[in-house]
Amino acid sequence: MRYCEKLTSYPIKIRIETDKYCMKLKFNQKLLGKFLQDETAEERTFFVLTLITGVLSAFVAVGLQKGVHWLQHILKTDSTFTWESVLLGGVALFISGWLTTRKFPFTEGSGIPKVRAALVVDHGKISLRDTFAKTITTLMALGSGVSLGREGPTVTIAAGIASRLGFSFHLSKKKIKALVAVGAAGGIAAAFATPISAVVFTLEEVVGDLNAKVLGSIVISSVVASVTGQILTGQTHMFEQLYYKMHDHRELLFYLTIGIVCAFIGPLWMKSVLTFREFNRKYMKSHKLTYMMIVFLIIALMTQVHSSVIGSGHGTIEDTLLSLILDPKILFIMFCLKFLATSLCYSAGISGGLFMPTLLMGATLGSLIGSLANAFFPEITTNTGAYALVGMGAFFVTVIRAPFTSILIVFELTRDYNIILPLMIANIIAYMLSSKPTENESIYEQISAQDGIHLPTKEDLEVLDQLHVEDAMIRDIITYGASLSVSETLKDIEEHNPKLQGFPVLKNGRLLGMMSTSELRVQHAKGNGEMKIEHCCEKKIIKIYPDQSLYIALHRLKRFHISRLPVVSRLDEKRIIGILTPKDIVKQFGYQITEAKESEEVSKENLQSS
Repeated sequence: MRYCEKLTSYPIKIRIETDKYCMKLKFNQKLLGKFLQDETAEERTFFVLTLITGVLSAFVAVGLQKGVHWLQHILKTDSTFTWESVLLGGVALFISGWLTTRKFPFTEGSGIPKVRAALVVDHGKISLRDTFAKTITTLMALGSGVSLGREGPTVTIAAGIASRLGFSFHLSKKKIKALVAVGAAGGIAAAFATPISAVVFTLEEVVGDLNAKVLGSIVISSVVASVTGQILTGQTHMFEQLYYKMHDHRELLFYLTIGIVCAFIGPLWMKSVLTFREFNRKYMKSHKLTYMMIVFLIIALMTQVHSSVIGSGHGTIEDTLLSLILDPKILFIMFCLKFLATSLCYSAGISGGLFMPTLLMGATLGSLIGSLANAFFPEITTNTGAYALVGMGAFFVTVIRAPFTSILIVFELTRDYNIILPLMIANIIAYMLSSKPTENESIYEQISAQDGIHLPTKEDLEVLDQLHVEDAMIRDIITYGASLSVSETLKDIEEHNPKLQGFPVLKNGRLLGMMSTSELRVQHAKGNGEMKIEHCCEKKIIKIYPDQSLYIALHRLKRFHISRLPVVSRLDEKRIIGILTPKDIVKQFGYQITEAKESEEVSKENLQSS
């Protein structure tokens, strides 16, 4: 602005043009100040809404827990079904199913795939109508005694409330998406009383990025929701604290066996869910409610064999952890019943989640292997509860495909550090063996794909993250010396490099600044043809290093609204070694995709020939 105040002695024409420029500059400064003020106000609003979302998430979690238990008691669906249970529970499920199939398709299943789709497609928009409907359908469905849990719906409802808060306070799309993730974290933290696992699960499965900038807000929401839930219920943990100890290192072989078994049975269970869903979509397209009621009757029959198929199975998990169920036959029956019951219920689209049923299947499977090991090797094995705990994590990781969450959630639920080594070993084995080159998606991603919704996977970002700047940058750089005039530089460009849009300016062979061809033409039009380009080039350089990822490069190009990045050496920032443009990144990315497809086709041909 000082420049604008020192032109009173100049000719009138120059003063008029300068006054226009100064007015424009003042206007832009005013807009910038208003933007920064609005951005600060939005940050404060977002922080307050984060706290509110955490508290409301806890109320949702506790409300669902109490409501489901109360309904199961009223409908007599909390134990082996009688004719009265079938009648009352059937009416409750019919109401829930009618709302899901006829009015509110958003309420189908756990809702987590729908939340992810809302984040990607609708900028985090989840209607209050769908959120309220999800609450009603979940209460009625889980109250009927079906083999599903409440944790997934808790996440969905909390995310819906967060979305509504964001839109009500007119937050930006970016902040609304962040608030939805905050709500999801609060829901899982309050439902399980596991704040650390809630943070990691939200980043791994909902957001899909462990390095997300919303991490701080997610942590705050998780802590607030967990503390509020503990205040409301008076409970600080879901299960009693366990004290397992590995007496013999040979036990690691049995824990290893749990990981191997889960690696094959977990994907088999996912396949059964998808197969039943495909049957429902193909043959029961106009009779989905009928399919739900048939599944309910099957569940009622299963309860005559063993009541563990009812609900999420919280009590049964605790029995396995405390080694109260030791008979291998009973454990095998419980696992098979829960395997089939949960597959049928989820494939029917009944409003309910998979978290606790998945943990129960893992607990019974691990306890089964532990009881068999104890029968043949009593001198090596300790109590079967430790095997149940390891089985929970190993089975969970093969289904949800969230390795960090699977370890942390089991640790937080039981608070037993002594078993962490066997748990990690089994989880790593289960995760690696169940991973396939062409299919490494969680049950949620596979269900979304089956519905025709293709959500972004971790690999989408990893491709750019694994490619480095040096893989895509142009090494043959066109540069101009700082001592050249504007006219000389422009003439050379028009004669030899007419398509050049920008270039580095060097002084004594070292990077001085960046200059765009358009700015060069502007200076020439203003009559500054004899000016040296060192006086008009941009000396505040946005640069990048050759070892950084292309993902960082794209982010930098977008953030600073520039068309090219000079690539400089980490040892000497004035030594330019390349230029990177968005076109170069796209070109390298396409090459990488083509190469990956070709290698995939070759591997398929090799498999077929073998």
